[in-house]
Amino acid sequence: MKKITAMLLSFCVMFTLLAGNAYAVESWRDAFVTRLMKVLSQNPTYSQIAMTDLDSNGIPEAFVFKNSTDGGISTGFTMAGNTITTITVPRDIIGACLTDITVYNKEGRTIFVGREIARYSSTICFYKLELSDNTLKATRINKTDVSAYPVITYVDMYGDNFLTSGYPSRGKIQAFINSYDKVNSVTTSQAAAPVKVNGMEWDVSGYVVNNSNYYKIRDIAMILRNTTDRFNVDWSSELGAVTVTTGQKYVIIGGELSGDSISADKIEENKAPIYVDGERVELTAYNIDGANYFKIRDIAEIAGFEVNWDGEFVQISAY
Repeated sequence: MKKITAMLLSFCVMFTLLAGNAYAVESWRDAFVTRLMKVLSQNPTYSQIAMTDLDSNGIPEAFVFKNSTDGGISTGFTMAGNTITTITVPRDIIGACLTDITVYNKEGRTIFVGREIARYSSTICFYKLELSDNTLKATRINKTDVSAYPVITYVDMYGDNFLTSGYPSRGKIQAFINSYDKVNSVTTSQAAAPVKVNGMEWDVSGYVVNNSNYYKIRDIAMILRNTTDRFNVDWSSELGAVTVTTGQKYVIIGGELSGDSISADKIEENKAPIYVDGERVELTAYNIDGANYFKIRDIAEIAGFEVNWDGEFVQISAY
């Protein structure tokens, strides 16, 4: 009887472990390694890999291609939920286009532009790259279409040394995948776009953080304090939160519009909750050198003013 009981207990433990594994969530990194091992095994002539995050959701898209004048993209994929999803890729660009990407900031939006040399010529072509409905779209543009916009610090990943004796190396692929965050962690640079309110230029402290323009929220409140889109910014010790009250004239605390510079090691995501007119909202904000910076379009949505980009200035319309 003791042996039977022990066997039953062992079976129960094994079943529990197996059931737990059945519902284990596979990370995108492990899933990418498995998929890339399979793809490179099927056709090792396509052995270059590029990774970029066109939809800025934190999980990159991976593309496999061969680096030659006719080096088309053999496959593309990303991960949605717990499932690898295939990306439909165009046949009119070569994969090298994905290894030379410049990212521009237009009105707080990012524009990914790939650069390639056209097949069998020395002509340099530029493509606006977009991901829509699991399809990579490459639209031919002129460099002048985007050259007026500020460039965002961005590093796309590229590698071409994944084979050992003609076969894919899991270790090399794993090391490549693991290095992704090391070059795409939080980055910042001072925003090149100055701000105008109703045609008047203001010296507003702004930075590009992870591909988007962020401005000091107290600076924006300051320059709008005499408009109908004014709002006040405060800190609630009771809530432990940043509070924004729309329609209320901003209360000056000193130090607004100082234009102070910062260093990259003083940047962290603001984990404190944010309340707008008493309601908690989910916004990404950064604490930079002790001040709270918000995305300009998020501030516009909160306060109700209009914001546009004219190629040189962030234009705010508030009356």
